Amino acid sequence: MEAQGRSSAPQAESIRLAGRLFPDGRPVRVTVIEGTIREVEPVDSLAEPDGTQRWIVPGFFDLQVNGFAGRSFANPNLRVEDVESIARAMLSTGVTRLLPTVVTADLDVLGRQLAVIAQAMEELPLVAAMCPGIHVEGPFISPEDGPRGAHRRQYVRDPSIADYERLWASSRGRIAILTLAPERPGGIELIRHVTARGVVAALGHHRADSDALEQAIAAGARISTHLGNGTDAVLPRLAGNYIWDQLGDDRLWASFIADGHHLPPATLRCMIRAKCPSRSILVTDATELAGMLPGRYRHNEFEVELTADGKIVIPDTSYLAGSAATMPSLIGRTVADAGLSFVEAVRLATLQPAALLEGGSVRWSCRPGEPANLVELIWRPPDASVTLLRAVIGPFSHWSPA
Repeated sequence: MEAQGRSSAPQAESIRLAGRLFPDGRPVRVTVIEGTIREVEPVDSLAEPDGTQRWIVPGFFDLQVNGFAGRSFANPNLRVEDVESIARAMLSTGVTRLLPTVVTADLDVLGRQLAVIAQAMEELPLVAAMCPGIHVEGPFISPEDGPRGAHRRQYVRDPSIADYERLWASSRGRIAILTLAPERPGGIELIRHVTARGVVAALGHHRADSDALEQAIAAGARISTHLGNGTDAVLPRLAGNYIWDQLGDDRLWASFIADGHHLPPATLRCMIRAKCPSRSILVTDATELAGMLPGRYRHNEFEVELTADGKIVIPDTSYLAGSAATMPSLIGRTVADAGLSFVEAVRLATLQPAALLEGGSVRWSCRPGEPANLVELIWRPPDASVTLLRAVIGPFSHWSPA
């Protein structure tokens, strides 16, 4: 039987959800049996205490997950059970699909990490259901302080098709997104190469000028990774500012870490207005400290502090050292800080990531006979907060009591 507050193995019994159905909000009851939606019935009313709304929405889709709950995809000794543990922990936050993300490291280490993730995707049913691909962030990024962010300089290297092919082989062809710096030697050629293979070329941790950005977009780059972060601390006010250049180009999408720490409210609001919700995506960029108690930890070979308000910083400084965000918190912050409606914010965490990977708009429906990919939650408009009740992806589910 499914345990309270825990992710389950596949179950044969019925799972019943009730709420306002995304996106129009009509009240329904949904029955799921063995991972398939069997019934969608209209109901007259829902149990909604004052100030709350009960919703059924698509499962959250996170394109950038470095780790969670004490485990990291960047661990040189990553095991398949670690991959499953991270996926299970993410399911407990309502994320039903994610891209495991590996970051700049020695090529041999990256190869081992990718091979382990690919093995987990092939052998473990939960991982196969939740992970449609892998996000490789680096090592083909800027070596300069500022745009390099927290990536370790000694492992940064210029873009190389040969090096990428090593990583592609290790991943068994499962790389879905590659984040790189287009201005580095070989960057444009690598963008063309991965784009021809159907991989999403993403621009991040770079110092590209206007010409380099134009060449990258023409070569097939489609999105800016966590725009506004992994950048220089000081940039030209107007012309020659690569954040403005990316915001102003309608050919580029952008992902945002909308946790209130990586992007101040006014900045997030302006960026989403510039990109429009139709070209915006929410990502947690969560590290292994997400889901942990506040305190001091070792992270990327140095000490960091996870504060009570969910910020990861280098102790006694204001410098960010990662993310502890969850997707429900990002949805609430996006409503409160960016002025989007609840339905719009949910779309940025669900359908938009799928549309990017699939190369077009994605329609979601909740109909009998379809595989289950659902989240039942409580939305509290007065304080813009989300409380997860249940997440279902195929035969797997997680239940959290309200």
